[in-house]
Amino acid sequence: MRGFTAAALLALVLGGCASVPPAPSIEPESSLSANWTLQGRIGVQSGEQSVSGQIHWEHRATTDEVLMTSPLGQGVARIVRDAEGVALEVPNQPTRRAPDADTMTHEALGYVLPVAGLTWWVQARPDPAYAYEATRDTSGRLTQLKQNGWVIDYLQYATDSPARPRKLVVTREGLQIRLVADSWRVE
Repeated sequence: MRGFTAAALLALVLGGCASVPPAPSIEPESSLSANWTLQGRIGVQSGEQSVSGQIHWEHRATTDEVLMTSPLGQGVARIVRDAEGVALEVPNQPTRRAPDADTMTHEALGYVLPVAGLTWWVQARPDPAYAYEATRDTSGRLTQLKQNGWVIDYLQYATDSPARPRKLVVTREGLQIRLVADSWRVE
């Protein structure tokens, strides 16, 4: 069960978060798109438990597919969001299905992860459905965002696309998610 919990924690942090529609551009100069692919690394620490791995996240207007792998490249979990809901596939476990990511994370982990926000936050945008506090640098880019009890610190932006965060940390009450985006592909 511990292996499932670690895999589910890592997988649901981002896969579950993909259940939100694509982020519209908030700033006119933004180059964000409804369709994008992010590849990178993720680390999740929850209490005594810590897991890390690689992520491949394909976001489309109506679907998301997130593949989580171990640092050695072995598949840990695959999450798919479509019109029918969210499905979580973990090796040697039956596929879990739920109508939405909030339900999935609650059932798999016992608590809800930041499912409504992360699709927006990885694009350096607040979820427009909720109030937020933002701190920006002299270029106008987010350095910190506070929303729904979560604190998102933007540590670095991509050099080839200054609107895209490269490193961010999402924290709340004993849970920390570190994400490094090694590459973005906008379609």
